[in-house]
Amino acid sequence: MTQKNIEEIKFEEAKKLVKELQAIATFNENITCAVNISFNDGKGVHSASSALGGKSELLKMYGDIAEAIVYEFMKDHDCICNVNETIEHAIEGAVNGFKKFKQEEKEKSDENN
Repeated sequence: MTQKNIEEIKFEEAKKLVKELQAIATFNENITCAVNISFNDGKGVHSASSALGGKSELLKMYGDIAEAIVYEFMKDHDCICNVNETIEHAIEGAVNGFKKFKQEEKEKSDENN
């Protein structure tokens, strides 16, 4: 078995864990869950994500994730004003994307009725 096959199997196992965590969070209203795993096969990055919980909890987690990513990408330019502004835009983009999605779903529903 090649190293690539081993890594692919590990990624499949990790995706199963994501599904299990999602199932746990789905049936336990006090649990908020946000998971993302990715696998780089050399041709591209494959990812599996799961997010469950109230909007405010998920936005808080999204903010934490965005902050970590921003710090990683801006290691040499991590002035706090740049980081905070990037994080605020990331959260604003997530909220706007959600609102757009809800509006489009409402319009589709209205058309079907």
